[in-house]
Amino acid sequence: MSATVRKLLTRTLLRTRSFAMSSNITPIYQCQDWPAIEITHSSSSGHPLDSPHFSIPPSILPHLEEASKHLHSHKTVAVPTETVYGLAASSLDPEACKMIYKIKNRPSDNPLIIHVSSLNMLRRLLPPAYNFSPLYLALINAFWPGPLSLLFPSPSPPPPPAPQTNAIRMPSHPLTLALIAHSNLPLSAPSANSSGRPSPTKAQHVLNDLDGADGLGCIIDGGDCEVGVESTVVNGLEWKEGGGGKVDILRPGGLGVEQIKKIVDEVDGGEGKTEIFLLGKPWKRASFKHSSSTDSVKQNDVNLSTTPKVNLSPSTPGMKYRHYSPRVPVFLLKPSNVFPRPPTLTSQSPSSTSAVLRQIVSNISSGSKPKKRIGVLHFEGSPLSKQLLLHTDEAELIPVSLGNSAASAAHRLFAGMLSLESIPSTEGQPSGVDAIVIEGCSDDGLGLAVMERVGKAVGGGGVLGDVAADDGKVISGGNKFWVDVNSI
Repeated sequence: MSATVRKLLTRTLLRTRSFAMSSNITPIYQCQDWPAIEITHSSSSGHPLDSPHFSIPPSILPHLEEASKHLHSHKTVAVPTETVYGLAASSLDPEACKMIYKIKNRPSDNPLIIHVSSLNMLRRLLPPAYNFSPLYLALINAFWPGPLSLLFPSPSPPPPPAPQTNAIRMPSHPLTLALIAHSNLPLSAPSANSSGRPSPTKAQHVLNDLDGADGLGCIIDGGDCEVGVESTVVNGLEWKEGGGGKVDILRPGGLGVEQIKKIVDEVDGGEGKTEIFLLGKPWKRASFKHSSSTDSVKQNDVNLSTTPKVNLSPSTPGMKYRHYSPRVPVFLLKPSNVFPRPPTLTSQSPSSTSAVLRQIVSNISSGSKPKKRIGVLHFEGSPLSKQLLLHTDEAELIPVSLGNSAASAAHRLFAGMLSLESIPSTEGQPSGVDAIVIEGCSDDGLGLAVMERVGKAVGGGGVLGDVAADDGKVISGGNKFWVDVNSI
């Protein structure tokens, strides 16, 4: 990263930090001591998560008490989780939940995920006769608290075709777990941002977007989110003991499909007894080798060129509406060392790094601005980034590293987009970049969640939209390009 870019990003951080301290309308509670929260598992003969005990440091307790008062007064509170910051309201308070939709301008049929701090709290949200299946117990044992939401039957569902289930999870951030336990309220909490925007992974992101919103009581600052993308949502209600059932991953997220499948196979006592679905379509791994690379690249064999039909009443967030979009155009670059050459790529299609960059500049050219500023979210030291950053004559390129793995990309993706769209201006330039380009990655593990978010940011509908559609030159309105990293 150049010294100029470092200075610009530093000025952004200083400016936003000062704003948070002096100019905000919504109170923001700094809880730096949250790592000192002690969680003691249940000592009874039941499950360790039945009724855990929380020891809260004195410096944090007043903030949790204030937040709890808001939650018991029909208001919302922005809270940190390991995935993203959430806009939380009592799940038992319909008026407060309506406030979430109002603040976010969220479509009314986009459901909310419920967050609990114990299995006893979860049981109170389920039908009286419901018992956890062996699969759900195994998933809970493996991944709770953590970035996994499970579909459970609703105790009093509305008439069909409305969803008959609730997505519920136990977050792992100690601060939010402590708040849920302290308030004794399950919390419904989507991401704490205006609907359609990139999800917030810092308290400052929430403040920049929602400060002063009517009904937002406070923001709890628990530091940066560890995972950086939303939870994986799993419907295991059609799993059958002994095999023959299915498990459907309804939203890729902080856990990879492979991790879910491993637990399913362990419970089944063998591989292949339960069919794994991704967004309603069968999921299976297949390997191929790109002819110009020795790297083995795994791709999902789901048909990625068509968007699935979505029920008018989706059962989980993210199934129906566009998400994660900055205020500037976003372009996906699919490097040849990761993605195979599209069979329909023609000689007229731009595929070299310079040609693709020129095409992007042409796509965004308007007005009198002499040189475009393009933010580049790239993998550290990748062939694509090395090639791309040579072409400073085409545009002013502002690189932001995604790290060197899918996990680091998940952690940095949303923060990178938000920082680039608000980066301070240079002399004679308006603030922010004119466009953002994002380097694509394999869909192994967390890569699936990263690519799903990038696909929606460019308007392609996510991983089952046209994120991996191979029609060469321009995909989804000219926002996706295959790039030959061996061609300058």
